[in-house]
Amino acid sequence: MRRWVKAGKVNGHWRERFVLQQYVLVMSNSGIRIGEMRAVTWDDVTSTKVDTGKLIIIRVNGKTGLREVVCNPGCEIFLGRIYDLRKDQLGGKPPPLSEPIFINPKSGKPITSFKVGFNSMLEFCGVPIAKDGMNRTLYSLRHFYGTQRLRGNISPYILAKNMGTSVEMIEKFYGHILTPDIVSSIRKTTTQKIQTTTENSYPF
Repeated sequence: MRRWVKAGKVNGHWRERFVLQQYVLVMSNSGIRIGEMRAVTWDDVTSTKVDTGKLIIIRVNGKTGLREVVCNPGCEIFLGRIYDLRKDQLGGKPPPLSEPIFINPKSGKPITSFKVGFNSMLEFCGVPIAKDGMNRTLYSLRHFYGTQRLRGNISPYILAKNMGTSVEMIEKFYGHILTPDIVSSIRKTTTQKIQTTTENSYPF
């Protein structure tokens, strides 16, 4: 993805690619639905301190109503990049808390679709769009999140609450990777390595 974003400087698509890169990173580390993320504003983003630093919490309104999503470590970095980009666009002024995170700077409204850019990124990275008779889509990022968290031994119940779904749906879509150890586990750890955060000031 980094090479794809860098290549965008040549054809004038760097900003769009940079934003999509952060979108992919946030979505694959939160499990938030596409429609839910579209409505998220900066006012919906908070954080909580933990032993390893801080975790981002995003308030979303989905199929099960309002819920708070605890993101994987690293999301504070991805959101910080988007915040800094938008602040630069606004001449150094912080974006309004009521503004959508993934905003179309021309219309001032949420970006409605990343499909074209996502397919371009997959092609550049050599990742086949089709797999096991189905196409990879932006929704695949949610499935990636669910799979990785289960492999990290999170409780299916906790995962279901975080993803705004039911344990039955978790078992239906991810039953092929469930084991007795995973089902009975309540650990919330992740083996993901993250970069050091900057000292920039954010509202989250």
